[in-house]
Amino acid sequence: INNIFLGRRPIPATFMGPVDHASLGERYKVFVNPSVSEVLCTTTFEALAMGKFAIIPVHESNKFFLQFPNCLGYKDKWEFAASLRWALTHEPEPLTPELANEFTWEAATDRLIRASAITRREARERAMLGKAKLDEMIAFFHHELGKGTKGDA
Repeated sequence: INNIFLGRRPIPATFMGPVDHASLGERYKVFVNPSVSEVLCTTTFEALAMGKFAIIPVHESNKFFLQFPNCLGYKDKWEFAASLRWALTHEPEPLTPELANEFTWEAATDRLIRASAITRREARERAMLGKAKLDEMIAFFHHELGKGTKGDA
């Protein structure tokens, strides 16, 4: 169907459908995610947490992952090819306890709190610009949506 709308030939690949990543075990050691628009990047996160190589574009949305030694970033097709060759000819480094901690809910919560915190000065500026009321309305709306049985209104 996509080929009809896009006017392109089929991609020379076979997509096997969804697979439980835990069932992949030791069979695969390289994960490639060329996306710069996958907002949550959960697949890259899971691959790195499983101790796999992750090959991703150097992009603002992937900045967090580049701290991990098994994350191989690339800027062009030549760097991609070099990263893929490296990953196929080497073994991923085991995660240190410090890096493994980055994959916990506690670490994610800490990152969320740091990212959402504002200073008193920023709060005063928002109040002067009339944005404090908007913030209160958004917080109320978010709270109300979470009241349902499944977190929805």
